[in-house]
Amino acid sequence: MKKLIQLFCLMLLVSPSLAFGECVEGDCVNGYGKYIFPEGGQYAGQFANGEFAGQGNQDYADGNIYEGIFENSSPHGNGTMTYADGSIYSGQFDHGLISGQGTIVFPNGSKYEGPFKDGVFHGTGTYTYANGNSYKGEFKKGLFDGKGTLLSDGQLYVGEFNKGEHYGKGTITYYDKSQEIGEWKDGKFKVIQKIKAPKKSASPEDDGAFESDAFLPEDPWAAEQKNEPWQQ
Repeated sequence: MKKLIQLFCLMLLVSPSLAFGECVEGDCVNGYGKYIFPEGGQYAGQFANGEFAGQGNQDYADGNIYEGIFENSSPHGNGTMTYADGSIYSGQFDHGLISGQGTIVFPNGSKYEGPFKDGVFHGTGTYTYANGNSYKGEFKKGLFDGKGTLLSDGQLYVGEFNKGEHYGKGTITYYDKSQEIGEWKDGKFKVIQKIKAPKKSASPEDDGAFESDAFLPEDPWAAEQKNEPWQQ
């Protein structure tokens, strides 16, 4: 069975060396200044002891733009990174790495809100697909992992996940409010109990059939894994 969501990692935002650039405006040691990098890009903001420190803006040579807090010349604290492909992350950084609470919106409209650890989704968060499907629950190392709720094309699955796949016990609620309670084994959903839909609520075109792979939302990373800045 294919993965529900694939592992990804946001790029480590390491600033180029300050030794070979040029201070073109202000005080680039202790104060406010503007610094140009030889390979392209620039920084404008506060300096302390010759390092980026405090509020600032950095335009990277690859087209990414960061606005927020710096420490030791790296994003650290709250900030916003706008990637060259149009992805936008707003939240916490830890010495150049996306870590802590944040939100990232992808060019296709998909969005994740929740905690990050070492550049990946990690903790209890919400992923909303561009088509309106959503997952709310636990993530580990960028994947659905733990207890969660998956809404897919009007059908609701509440249960367990492991490394990006359905796992263990769960409940499926269909369009007509009928339910199946069961357990995932070897990629198949084994139904233990069926609960009929309430009277007068069944949709005539819905026979309650369930195919495990058909229930999975479209892979959000299919298009986003190609040449993304965090994959560099």
